[in-house]
Amino acid sequence: MKSVITYNIRIFPKVKEEFQLLYDTMLEHQKVWNHVSHYTFKTKNINKKLIHDDNYHECRKLFPNCPSQVIIRAKDSVYSTYKTIKSNKQLSKMDKPAEQHNLSMRLDKRIYTFLDNNQIKLTTTGKRIICDLEPYEKFNTLFKTYAVCDPLIFFKNNQFWLAVSFEIPTPTHIDNSYLGVDIGLRRLITTSEGIAIDDKQFLKDKRKLRYQKRMLNSKMKITDSSSAKKKLKKLKRKERNKNKNLCHHLSNKILETNANTIILEDLSSLKKNKLGKKNFKSSKSSKNRLSQMPFYMLLETLSYKALLKGKKVVTVNPYNTSQDDHRGLEKGIRKGCRYYASDGKVLDADWNAAINIAKRYSQKKEAMSIKHPVSFSEPLDGKLNLLGRLYQPTNRVYL
Repeated sequence: MKSVITYNIRIFPKVKEEFQLLYDTMLEHQKVWNHVSHYTFKTKNINKKLIHDDNYHECRKLFPNCPSQVIIRAKDSVYSTYKTIKSNKQLSKMDKPAEQHNLSMRLDKRIYTFLDNNQIKLTTTGKRIICDLEPYEKFNTLFKTYAVCDPLIFFKNNQFWLAVSFEIPTPTHIDNSYLGVDIGLRRLITTSEGIAIDDKQFLKDKRKLRYQKRMLNSKMKITDSSSAKKKLKKLKRKERNKNKNLCHHLSNKILETNANTIILEDLSSLKKNKLGKKNFKSSKSSKNRLSQMPFYMLLETLSYKALLKGKKVVTVNPYNTSQDDHRGLEKGIRKGCRYYASDGKVLDADWNAAINIAKRYSQKKEAMSIKHPVSFSEPLDGKLNLLGRLYQPTNRVYL
């Protein structure tokens, strides 16, 4: 089994003339793409051979400066796009053909060649040109170690970039122990091994961004301001980037464990079903707090990173993971970050929940006659410090 990982690298045409040739080539590709897209939308003919037969020679006449292989790549890209639209059952809902607005093109072996000394040779409208690459250490390591898939070239901010994908063999997953991870709103994550991660600055920035977005949305309801739309788009991009950055940091910290199976709660329905009536009050403040944590993005990021390390990420039903006592005793009472057990001990609530998450998956495996230990350290005995607060997990990390 193989995984694909993609890294971007900048391309530098050597002279201004070659920069213009590469730009013109991508512009020609865009024109061909939109022409074939209009044909496909009009005929609803999603057949690779028929699209080629009906458009190739016509495009050669309409766009004489466009290299033949660029026409073929545009045609294949349109076919893939409409095939995806059809499989998602969206074709009948389309009222206009798909269009390519950004300059981007998928390359193949007949259009590009990687050369020594960090260079790439590309086919353009006038001639084949040689461009310099600007690799970094991680890219060079992957390039020397793994097979390269056909890259994607795109134009952004007056610069050319190459998105290069590498095929990385996935290590074989072997169960050794289970690590439970509890995702929260104040503490971002708490693991069954006693690691709690906070990032107060992230939560503060998210609240600020959401407030700014609300103000812009209210302004747009009153007046259709183009500047407000532009600022709102910028804020959404900034928020998305902050979420990505957080998820990568959290994933890297979680994957430091020796456990090969990582268990999270299945929170996919939490935001859909009125924020989970049983666990959250349906109020404006709870909605705002809940939207701070990118649950699904963290699961996706952790899953693909774990795969590359021979680990596996699974989810379990979150029902009562915070209310049950991980020692198997009668249910206690959770109040904030404290869990008041039935035997009088006070445990850290998130830590207790993380152990329950791991044990729930372990019990499921034991029913299949598969037994592996849960990776956890015992929560501190219920002692409160002088301020009346529970002692925190032994390893507290601030991002």
